[in-house]
Amino acid sequence: MPEQQVPKLSIVLMSPQLSKLHAAAIMASTAAAAGMRVQVFATMDALGQFRKEVVERRAFVLDEVGRELVAKGVPLFYDLLAQGKEVGDLHVFGCAMAADLMGWRQPDFIDLVEDVIGVTAFFGKSEGAQILTI
Repeated sequence: MPEQQVPKLSIVLMSPQLSKLHAAAIMASTAAAAGMRVQVFATMDALGQFRKEVVERRAFVLDEVGRELVAKGVPLFYDLLAQGKEVGDLHVFGCAMAADLMGWRQPDFIDLVEDVIGVTAFFGKSEGAQILTI
């Protein structure tokens, strides 16, 4: 499919709740598998959930659905996003402003986070995309 015809989806993650991250990851990985170009931008409180220490300790922000996801051992948001990257054109970015504010650097994040970029760069990557905020 020519570049200009590839449908694009951009997802802005703001909530740290595991259930919301999981829902976004399902949408992102499904869209990537369906041939869409997908950009995920983790900002504000959501960005912290992509830190290595949070993932390794499984110190997620849990609501009722999040507790069930963990209890049942289902693949979590980072697994789904990684699967989406394997089968399609899916990219995950961290928000530079939120990272700077919290003193986090690229090495603090799981490998899934390709880069830490600003909003302007994200909007450039998202040109022509549908944008969802979660």
